[in-house]
Amino acid sequence: MPDSDVAPRRRGRPASAGGEGGAEVQSLDRAITLLRVIADDDGMTLADIARAADLPISTVHRLLATLERRQLVSHDLSTGLWTVGLGLFRVGAAYLRIRKLPDIGRPVIRKLLHEVEETVNLSMFDGMELVVVAQAEAHAPVRAFFRLGVRLPLHATAAGKCVLAAASPGFRGACLAQIRFEPFTLRTHRSERDLMDDVARIAERGYAVDDEEHADGMKAVAAPILNEWREPLGAVSIAAPAVRMSEDRIARIGRRVIAAADQMTRLYSGADEAVPPEFAAYR
Repeated sequence: MPDSDVAPRRRGRPASAGGEGGAEVQSLDRAITLLRVIADDDGMTLADIARAADLPISTVHRLLATLERRQLVSHDLSTGLWTVGLGLFRVGAAYLRIRKLPDIGRPVIRKLLHEVEETVNLSMFDGMELVVVAQAEAHAPVRAFFRLGVRLPLHATAAGKCVLAAASPGFRGACLAQIRFEPFTLRTHRSERDLMDDVARIAERGYAVDDEEHADGMKAVAAPILNEWREPLGAVSIAAPAVRMSEDRIARIGRRVIAAADQMTRLYSGADEAVPPEFAAYR
């Protein structure tokens, strides 16, 4: 029996793309804006939130009431202040469980490879040692190469030195305590004083340079990747034969590697703030 009493299906865009559905999408966008505004402060009044979000107070109150029912925000009746809620922590904690730097960083280092056409390495801490966990290898006949899983000496690589520059005094001290200052080449730092003089220059410049300190004929440039506590969790580095690494090119690569590290910092930690020009230890 034909469904003659059923209205024909409407063609065109679904309801969620406009009309009432569009209003729902707008409300969702506004609610997300409110969460971001509240997350940037330790407690805000309704008027302050409305002002920061550039929304009417009545709209903000309605959205906050919905978010409060879902425990995404919390309202202190005694002070009138709104803060992020326990439900939002649960959402964030779910991301912390699944985030993996190699997965996050792989598209970034591939893009960096296409920009500089030199081998790009991603390393991260395993205990107090840096380990290469991902790589985008250049196709030049003569190129730098690190095996995945290789451990990088902190005193003799660009990756190691940049994380020392970015580390807090306590973290850096723990790292320095386990360095044996093995002389890989004639240019390798032989003492903590020489290394720390270099680290100070790295902090001013924003990136580290391995000037044939780990292997003769090879140079590298690196910048640190930071976690949500602004401590280094790893580094991104670009390595190439010394003959292709003039001072001008190192400076150009340095700017690119800082940008890549900054992007991975934001993707990993969720921080809006970029990697600071002066590393954490010198702020």
